[in-house]
Amino acid sequence: MAADERGPTIVVGSTAAAEGLAERLTSRGETVGRIDPCAAMSPGAAFDVVVDELGAPASVVLAHLDPAAAVARPLVEHSDEQWDGAGERSVRVALQVLQHAHHHLPDGGTVVVVLPSVAAIGVPGLVPMCTAVESIRLMAKVAARRWGARGITVNVVLVPLDAFLGDLAPEGAHVPSLGPASLSGHDPLDDAAALAAMLGGPDGRALTGATLGADAGTVMQP
Repeated sequence: MAADERGPTIVVGSTAAAEGLAERLTSRGETVGRIDPCAAMSPGAAFDVVVDELGAPASVVLAHLDPAAAVARPLVEHSDEQWDGAGERSVRVALQVLQHAHHHLPDGGTVVVVLPSVAAIGVPGLVPMCTAVESIRLMAKVAARRWGARGITVNVVLVPLDAFLGDLAPEGAHVPSLGPASLSGHDPLDDAAALAAMLGGPDGRALTGATLGADAGTVMQP
């Protein structure tokens, strides 16, 4: 089915990845609605506004971590409040977005969760972020198993942290990025958008609960 024959794609996130994916999916001919979880409007109210304007979505793309997650800090120095901001808030937003996606998506819809590939290697100073990423990834896998009865697919796409956060990337943190040794030389957000489009189309219907890398082999999952 052509992109203009499908329902819109709702891209959720306040990250460079969300902005970049929205731009790239629009350039591919998809109708894209945007939700910023850091705005004053709750995710539920924002979903209602976008759906009223554009119609029921065919796909939801989540590419969000709370900005506090980008603050590098030794694990032993985290207060409860700092841990909540750097990790727990991101998990709660992901839960809310998945809940509203399940409510608004038709049978056969698609969810793509885009996350940084930090948890596969562990990044010093970003333990709350790594914990949040793995928690969200597991949540997506559980949703994929349960929502299969409605034909809703849920998959995770990993991109390098610097591409995910853009200017929010923490100074001094050792993070993988694409360099001359990358396997494809592609912009990781271009690759992530292509994967999201494929997963939302007929060629992606057989895949759910998977974690795919859009990092040109920088991090290889076991």
